[in-house]
Amino acid sequence: MTAPDDQGQEPAAGPPPLLTIRVSHDSGRTYGPTLAVHHGDDLPPLDTFQWPPCACPRHRTH
Repeated sequence: MTAPDDQGQEPAAGPPPLLTIRVSHDSGRTYGPTLAVHHGDDLPPLDTFQWPPCACPRHRTH
């Protein structure tokens, strides 16, 4: 038996997800719903092969 997640939902039967993520847009005060990625999910291809993948201060090259 598994415990409910932080949103009070019972986890789905089957293999565990490869990745779960919850995004906050207000510095961690609140979070959106949990997104789970499972093996075999039909994901879109990457739009670019640019590295680093973002322009945040931590990943800027200059």
